[in-house]
Amino acid sequence: MKTLKAFGQGFETTNKKIRMTLYLWLANFLFSLLVLTPFYFILNKDFSRSLLADQLARGVDLLWLGDLIYKYRDFSSVLLGWFIVPGIFFLLLSVFLNGGIIGQIASQEEKVSLSNFLADCGKYFFRFLRVFLLSSVVFIFVFGFLFKIISLPFDLWQKNASTEWPLLFISNIKLLLLILIFSIIRMFFDYVKVRLVVEDSRKSLRTAVLNLSFIGKRFFKAWGLYLLVGLITFISGIVYLSVYQPLPKAGFMLFVAFVWQQAYFLARTWAKILFFSTEYHFFNVFSYKESIS
Repeated sequence: MKTLKAFGQGFETTNKKIRMTLYLWLANFLFSLLVLTPFYFILNKDFSRSLLADQLARGVDLLWLGDLIYKYRDFSSVLLGWFIVPGIFFLLLSVFLNGGIIGQIASQEEKVSLSNFLADCGKYFFRFLRVFLLSSVVFIFVFGFLFKIISLPFDLWQKNASTEWPLLFISNIKLLLLILIFSIIRMFFDYVKVRLVVEDSRKSLRTAVLNLSFIGKRFFKAWGLYLLVGLITFISGIVYLSVYQPLPKAGFMLFVAFVWQQAYFLARTWAKILFFSTEYHFFNVFSYKESIS
């Protein structure tokens, strides 16, 4: 019951902080625009109203694609750098914005102002950056080493398979395991961030250690809540793809497809806030219970 209560409270908080959804969407939209605009001008210069553009609109031809790759063969290092550097900045931007999200969720103020949101982003940035670095080490260890050990029985079974069906089944099982393990690690460090804000602590490593006990005592409740919000995100993705895929990508319908795409990004942003909101209320419910027991 307390888990459902946390979900209900998180849902209510997320809807009250709806202005924050717009702030996050705008930040991500402007960042994407900054990264992709140079490529638009390059492609528009070479392919606008060209035979190649007409060919690509009707379907990708491998020979034409090969010519395109050959033409831009010396541009690959520039492309790599252009994506790696913004990728790093995007991760830092996410860390920065997460501070504002959780800070405003924990705030007693009903309305979210841009100044207060940015103030919380700055206040928690370095604390969350340490959490990000710590979580990166954990992800590298788990998926670079531990997951390979977990996969050994499946790999052995896959090696001895005589038909394609065991291969397909094993691949899906491994993918499911990967997603579930990823969700557990992601959930754990979400609660570390929430705890840092609630307790106004600067000790990221100590908070992570304390969080092991908190999550360990009620793991399935916390994980069930996380997966419930994840299910909402998954369903929204299915709805988005089922509508977006059949839409013609030309003329006015291209604009419709773009609007639908941005609506989906708004829904994803709303779901991100819902993750943190439900975790915040879950932490408050059970940490209060611990304090009075």
